[in-house]
Formats: sequence, structure tokens, C-alpha cells
Amino acid sequence: MRAPIRIVAAIVLVSATASACSGSSEKEEGASQDGSTVCGSFARSDNLRSALQEATGADRFKDDRSQPDEALRTLREADGKLDRDELAGAPYCRIQSAESGKEVLNITIREALTTNQPDSYDEKYFTFYNTGESSYASEHTAAIYFRCTMGKPAKDILVHADLERPAKVRVSDERLSRGNIVLLNAAARQVSAELGCSAPTLSSGIPKATSGRYA
Repeated sequence: MRAPIRIVAAIVLVSATASACSGSSEKEEGASQDGSTVCGSFARSDNLRSALQEATGADRFKDDRSQPDEALRTLREADGKLDRDELAGAPYCRIQSAESGKEVLNITIREALTTNQPDSYDEKYFTFYNTGESSYASEHTAAIYFRCTMGKPAKDILVHADLERPAKVRVSDERLSRGNIVLLNAAARQVSAELGCSAPTLSSGIPKATSGRYA
């Protein structure tokens, strides 16, 4: 029996938080940016920029801890096996509020071997959407699994993109769930484009809920 999605999500959230806390306690240096330019400009459109501001409660950011090149490298070198270190994923986008310095959004990517499909238990806590091979979100997390057939190097892998949103904001859980999947889908599309994925089946618009808590 596989572990419930909410347990897996909790493990990833603890791992991401521990990773953030293990760095230097000194204030990170770097230019303040708006939502249209952070993390390779995945949220460049007005709608995505508004979704990012609503989800994080911030309109100026720093992304000094993001490692998009390293994250993409791990996917290009994916070998169909996962060791313990790979389970936490690579930090594709890790942004902080420029005002408070607190982490407000983490997006990690890694190779996956299987997808998480909806069942009656998980649907009590998550909403599932029609993007990728499997995708779901809650007010704090989102995940998308999508197939990537690359040309260079020539390989076919399953990618797991994961979003963690630790920020406390005064927005309904339903809106946050929808906003999380919208943001992650945009980031996943950017990752797919950078890897040169063929036909990743990611939604070109706003993903639609298919089952679960807010469907």
C-alpha cells in the first residue's frame, strides 16, 4: 500500500524547511524583484503575477537560493533510480519576501518512478486537476507529474514538480489550492520547455479540477 499523499507532502515540507534553516543565518544579499522576473520569469503574465502575490502575500521577492540550472541538470542525468537524497528534489525556485526575508514559495523538481493517482482517501484532502499525468493541490502544496521525452540527451523520464507554500495569508483554502496548481503548472511548463520535452500533456491554460475536495 502506498503512503497517503498528505503524509508524503508533509515529509517533503519538513525536508524543504530543514534545508532552508540549515543555511547561513545572515541576511541574503541580492536585488529585490517583482513577480514577473523571479525564477526565470515563469509568472510573467498579469494573471500569474497576481496569483503569486495572492499566494505569498508579497509583491517583491528575492530568489538567491534558487538553483534552476542544478535542478535541470539532475533531470538531464536522471537514470531511472532514486536514492534518498533525490527524494527531496532539487530547488528550482525558492523565493523569499523582500520585505520580511521569510521563505514564501518553494518549487522543487525531481525524477519520479510512479505517479500518485486519486483515491477516495486522498480526495478528502486534495483536489485533483487535468494537467500532466497526475496533479493535485491543497492550500499548502501542489504536485504535478508529467512525462518528458528529451532529445538531448535522448531519454524519456517522469518528472515530479512539487510546490510548498509556507506563507500565511488571508485567502480561502479553495482559492489557495487553485492558485497553487496554477503557479506550479506554469513552472512545470517552463521546466518542460527548458528541457525540450516532447508532448508533456501540461495544460496550456488554467488546470480544471476533476475530483477531490474542491471539484
